Amino acid sequence: MMRMSLYKTAHCLAQIELGVVGLLVALGVVYFPLLPIALTVGALFWLVRAMAHGRITVRSLADWPLGLLILMLLITACATPLPEITTPQIYSLLSNIVLYYAIVNWTTTLLRVRLVTNGLILTGLILALSAPFTVEWFAETKLLFIPEAIYRALPLLISNPIHPNVLAGALVTLLSCALGWLAFGWQALRRSERWLAVASVLAMATVLVLSKSRGGMTGLSAALLVLVVLRWRRGWLILPLTTLASGLITWQVGLSRVINTLTRTRSIGGIEGRLEIWSRALYIIQDFPFTGVGMGTFEQTVNNWFPFFTISAETHIPHAHNLFLQIAVDLGLPGLCAWLAILLLVIAASWRIYQHGQVITNNLLTGLGVGLVCSQIALVVHGLTDAVTWGTRPAIAVWAIWGLSMATHNAILPIVSPPRCKGME
Repeated sequence: MMRMSLYKTAHCLAQIELGVVGLLVALGVVYFPLLPIALTVGALFWLVRAMAHGRITVRSLADWPLGLLILMLLITACATPLPEITTPQIYSLLSNIVLYYAIVNWTTTLLRVRLVTNGLILTGLILALSAPFTVEWFAETKLLFIPEAIYRALPLLISNPIHPNVLAGALVTLLSCALGWLAFGWQALRRSERWLAVASVLAMATVLVLSKSRGGMTGLSAALLVLVVLRWRRGWLILPLTTLASGLITWQVGLSRVINTLTRTRSIGGIEGRLEIWSRALYIIQDFPFTGVGMGTFEQTVNNWFPFFTISAETHIPHAHNLFLQIAVDLGLPGLCAWLAILLLVIAASWRIYQHGQVITNNLLTGLGVGLVCSQIALVVHGLTDAVTWGTRPAIAVWAIWGLSMATHNAILPIVSPPRCKGME
């Protein structure tokens, strides 16, 4: 009798895992001391699942590379010379992995896939609406058509604000996902879902423009190209047209001027500054290929061992301005390989979701698959010139999308009849 009561209690608790863990991790993003609590609660839910279902977690395609990534976190904790900097980074990444598994374990049906997708779109809307009060806006002369008075009028209400480029990195992945969901699933969406998706897309796009993040806009442009190619029969025509337009602009303006326009900032200058930063990252990887130097210690390592020549010593350079180099700097080449394996598996799973949606004529699944693929394209393209989706608070959005990708892939593995799956209900 007692055993049956424990089983029922564990089964009921397992149903609220995503809500509890998701809330604690989200609060931990805002207030760091809550992250250890989120990790502890997440670990307890693994025990709850073991009691309720006889397993600690649902399997996902990325379990092995995730195991390697966690191992590298243990190594970076031992290798870092600055544990006071690295430890919060480790807590943050572990909490993101806990959220990933919470999504994978809870999202076991297509109805729950639909709920989590709408939840991510709502998250994008909340991030965009809170941006005027949580982002440290800079009136840089990147997009001259935006009046500087707008930034001066935005009140900052928190003591630890988010950098515009960091927020843009999270928004561009969520925005790409929402656009795919809308472009393919418009007819199948409920009216409330349409309003939510449209409002979220408009709000995120507006904040992305206000952020003046050229990396974010470039990533979104690449995602839109893929979206157009997959959505319309003759959408592939946009590729030669875009290539031709880009070539004409480069020919008229000049290649060096185009590159500097896309890369120049107040702190590091143009492409020369980025090349120097990338060279320092390569030096670090060459010297610490298997362990990295410890998460979050790029700036201190460069200043002490590989000082810049063209960039002022007073300039704050917290990361390698390249997502892939930064991961290798933090966790070594094994950590980079693990992260890349997860990325490739997420893309493969997202593409299979898209194909499955086409086979069973489910527009919502098709749109979700395309949106997930486009979000990874935006992540990669944006990561070529920035590293703000790694080791930052909004990086949680990437892991949430990865969890949704793997959970949806698990949900479509069984053979589901088209009538039951028609509306993801």
